[in-house]
Amino acid sequence: MLAIFDLDETLIRGDSSQLFTEFLRTEAIDAAPDSEARDRAFMSAYTNGDLDLQDYMEYSLAPIRGWQRSQVEALIDRFVRAVIPPRVLTTGRERVAWHKTQGHDVLVISATGEHLVSPIARHLGINDDIGVQVEWQDDTLKGTIGTRRPFREGKVAAFKEWVSARRAVPEKVWFYSDSHNDLPLLRSVDYPVAVNPDPILERYARRKGWRVLIDEVARA
Repeated sequence: MLAIFDLDETLIRGDSSQLFTEFLRTEAIDAAPDSEARDRAFMSAYTNGDLDLQDYMEYSLAPIRGWQRSQVEALIDRFVRAVIPPRVLTTGRERVAWHKTQGHDVLVISATGEHLVSPIARHLGINDDIGVQVEWQDDTLKGTIGTRRPFREGKVAAFKEWVSARRAVPEKVWFYSDSHNDLPLLRSVDYPVAVNPDPILERYARRKGWRVLIDEVARA
């Protein structure tokens, strides 16, 4: 058995990539004058379902392009410890705990860069994760992304690759998500669950009779 969780607005309140760019601004690492406006524009595109993932990832990685892996990891460790704990959502935490008590495997899959997804997942007690592939050259961050892009239909492809690499097909699969962008994967699992769903996903989920879970703080 396998339980898959989206990350943003499912396990944590907010968008982890946007939170990281905000953190970079507070650390005076991203000082571009238009960064806040561009961030809002990218998030609007994501909400509308027409985000250009490559453009967004290259924008979000630009402030730390050329950094050494150890520098990036230290920065992200500070980010996770400072920003993530108060944003952990009750429903996601409880569902992860329930699946673990049932002996189910747990996986995080997100359209956020793997440099953020992995440490946040570890903070949440989850050891398996899939994020957007971030490219390095000799332990130097290139600021570009690879072919693994788990966004919309790409999430289905990334999950299939993950299962193939494990050589063990799970008997049943749950998937918890807040976003209509995840409908391709939600439609392909045994137990789709809408968590803090956006309006499009909520209408679809209720029409299909899927389970809908809502954290009040996520609607605040």
